[in-house]
Formats: sequence, structure tokens, C-alpha cells
Amino acid sequence: MNVYKSGNELLSQIERTKLTDQALALWALGQEGFLAKWGEHTILFDPYLSDWVFESSGPPWSRAFAPPLAPSLCGFVDYVVCSHHHEDHMDKQTLQAIGQSQATKFIVPKAHLGLMKEWGFRDEQLIGISHGQTLELAEGLKLEAHAAKHEQFETDETGEHKFLGFVASFGDIQLYHAGDTVGFPELVEWLRPKQIDIAMLPINGRDFVRSSAGIVGNCNYREAVEIAVQIQADLLIPMHYGLFPHNDENPAYFVDYVYQNYRAQKFHMFAPGERFIYMK
Repeated sequence: MNVYKSGNELLSQIERTKLTDQALALWALGQEGFLAKWGEHTILFDPYLSDWVFESSGPPWSRAFAPPLAPSLCGFVDYVVCSHHHEDHMDKQTLQAIGQSQATKFIVPKAHLGLMKEWGFRDEQLIGISHGQTLELAEGLKLEAHAAKHEQFETDETGEHKFLGFVASFGDIQLYHAGDTVGFPELVEWLRPKQIDIAMLPINGRDFVRSSAGIVGNCNYREAVEIAVQIQADLLIPMHYGLFPHNDENPAYFVDYVYQNYRAQKFHMFAPGERFIYMK
């Protein structure tokens, strides 16, 4: 009962959603998984849609709710974008199932192209992207990558960043999907000139207990709000909470911080499987 809409009902809603170029439809799929639809174009960010449980010496990584969409229902997606290789963002089972579609392209950090090929993806299915690079995906549809600190910058032997966030341009609508990151000054410098309309930022944070268990941290709710305010984002969407109880944050703290400090800052909290339509 923790999912608002799921399965074929959710798929039907996605298919039936028709909007002008001045509107963007978003569906929350859990953790940092979001489906964006603009016109007839669809981009799926960081999908973790399997019930695969991580192997860990610490607490069990068991889902708090079922995936709103099965990967087998995602063959309609034009682009799957993965921010980094952690299983709740670049899930082998999810990606391999979606990869059965001949039409879907997979955009991943160049540092992870080799791994995707090990998983059976063909060259023609893959697009690598680097920090500072912009891809023209279709008329009016662009994707630009920026390095993320999760909790530090990390690169491969060729200097390619392993953790990325993305600015997606849907016509005049600018969306920032942070991937996993902490706050750092360069991020604000990179994003402020972009005139971000929608900022999606993690709020689950980090602490000694989780670090001791090998769990890499993210922005906490305060950092996420402050970043959104500093880049002058129109709408803030918190993410990376609610799926794993031992790596979670109470989003009420996020709401309280916005209320106490920035009452004019728009935000939206999703229920899993919910559609939200942003009009510019």
C-alpha cells in the first residue's frame, strides 16, 4: 500500500499523458528513479526496479515498497540515464531487462561503459558521457553532465568521473538531477547560470554509523535546500529517501527547514508512482 500507482495502470497513465512543449511530466519510481516525459520523448533517470537485495555485512538492503514499474514494462523509454555504478542507481537486473528493447539507449558515465559491455550491452545501445559534455538527443532535448562528489570526486585511470549529475533541457525547461552528491561550491557555480527550473537533490545525508558500514553519503536535507536556494531553482524535489530504512531520512525535517527558512521556495514531495506536471 506504499505505492500510489503501479503496473499497467501506471503504464497506461504514462502513455495517455499528452502535454504541450511548455510542460514536463514526471513520475517518481523510488530512490532517485524518475521518468520524465516531454512531448513524445521519455528519459528514465537512475531506475532501480528490481527486487534484488544487495549483499552486505551490515543491515539487509530490503525494499520498503515494490517497484512501481517492472523493467519489462519500460521498453517504450527512449533514454535511460544512470548517474553512477551503485546498485540502486545502475542496477544490472533492471538495465538488462530494459535493454531487451531495441529502441532504448543507455547513457552512462564513460567510466562505466566497460562494465555495461560486460553486462551484455552492445555498442549501439550505449552512449558514454563525461563531466562538462553536452549531448543533443533530439530537437529541443539536451543532456549535460556535471561531476558529483559522492562523498569525494572519484575518477578512473583515464580521468573520467565515476559520479555525475545531469542538467536536462526539455525545450525551455531546465531540470537538474543530482545523482548522488554532497554539496560543494563548484556545483553552485556550475548550476546558477543554467537557470534551473527543477532541482532534484538527495536528502538522506551521511553520518558516522553509515560510514562505518561502508554506506557512502549524500546531501542532507539542509544542504539540498541551501543548494536549491543558491542556484535559484524554481522547484525543489527531494529524493533518495523512503526506500531503505537504514539509509533514510525523515522528509518532515526537509519540509520543516523549508518552512522555517525559505517559505517562498516551491517544493514537491512525491508518493512512489505519482505523476507531477510542471508548467513553465
